[in-house]
Amino acid sequence: MKSETLNLRVSPTFKLALKAAANGQRRSMVNMLEALLGDYCEQNGLSLDKAAAGPAPAKPVARRSAKSGPTHSQLPVRSHG
Repeated sequence: MKSETLNLRVSPTFKLALKAAANGQRRSMVNMLEALLGDYCEQNGLSLDKAAAGPAPAKPVARRSAKSGPTHSQLPVRSHG
């Protein structure tokens, strides 16, 4: 399987914790992340094959702040008659 590049921006605390965990297991940081994700998938009944296929499509959620006015579908209909 071909490796892919993934750039992450993390906090310094996260990076130090990852490095400490990886060193404790004699792993690289990337291999530690792979092991942690593998454990997560196993504990949550998610196969890595299904995870690679991508998540199920999310249902759209209408979001509106309390300050905004009604959405287009909530506007009253005016008849021109």
